[in-house]
Amino acid sequence: MQLLEWVNPLLIGTAALYIASGVLYTFQRGRGASIALGAGWIANLAVFAVNALIVRDIPMGNMYQVQVVLALCFPPLLLMLTLRDRLGWTALYFAYGAALPLIGALFMDKQATWRRMPALQSPWFVPHVLSYMIAYALCAVAFIMLIRLWLGRTRRSEYRRAIYQILRIAFPFMTFGMLGGALWAEAAWGRYWSWDAKEVWSLITWGLYAIYFHTRKSPWHKWADLPHLLAFLALLTTFFLVNLLPKLGSLLHSYA
Repeated sequence: MQLLEWVNPLLIGTAALYIASGVLYTFQRGRGASIALGAGWIANLAVFAVNALIVRDIPMGNMYQVQVVLALCFPPLLLMLTLRDRLGWTALYFAYGAALPLIGALFMDKQATWRRMPALQSPWFVPHVLSYMIAYALCAVAFIMLIRLWLGRTRRSEYRRAIYQILRIAFPFMTFGMLGGALWAEAAWGRYWSWDAKEVWSLITWGLYAIYFHTRKSPWHKWADLPHLLAFLALLTTFFLVNLLPKLGSLLHSYA
C-alpha cells in the first residue's frame, strides 16, 4: 500500500479518537478520556510523519497539511494549561477542537507532490506557521467556550476567566506570527508589508483581539463578547476564506 493510501484511514481514526475523548470528558470519564486523547495525538503525529515522508519536507505548505499541524497543537496546549493554570476542566473543548480540523482535512486535496517554493525556503517558515497554529488552536477553544457560555447559565464567571486566560496566551503567539511574517516578507520580497489579502485579514484579526482585551478591562466590559465574536470570524476569514475563495485570493500567500 502506498503512503498516500494510509492518510484517510489515519485521519478518520485520529478524529474518532479525539471525538471519543471529548465524549468521555463530557461524561466525566477522565482516565479513559485522557487515554483516548493521548492515543489520538500519537495517531495525529503519525499522519504528520506520513505527510513528511510523502513530500520529503516539512509538511506545512498547504491547507490540508496545516490543518493536521493545527490539530496536533491542541493536546500539548491542554497539558500546559492544566499544569500552569489548572484549566484541566476545559479538556473536552480541546478534544472536540482537535477533531474539527482533521474532519476538514478529509475533504481537501492532499497534494502529495507539493514542494517548497523559493520564498518558503527560510528559517522563518516553521516558527511563523507554528506560532499561528498555536494561536488559532487556542482561539478556537476560546470561541467554543464562548458559545457554551451563551448556551448555559452556570459557571459564567469561571468560563469568562478561562476564556481570558486562554486568549492571553494566544495573543502573543499571534503577534509573533505576524511580526515574524513581516521579517520573512522583507527577506523574501524586499518589503515588510504588501497589503496582501491575507496580511490585511491577519491584521484585522489581531486588531479585533486587541479590542477584546481593552474592552474587557474597560467600563464596557459587558460588551467584550462582541469583539471576541468578530475576531474569531475574522480569523476564519484569514485562515479559510482568503485561501479558498478566488475573489479573496491571496497572491503572495497562494502556496498556503
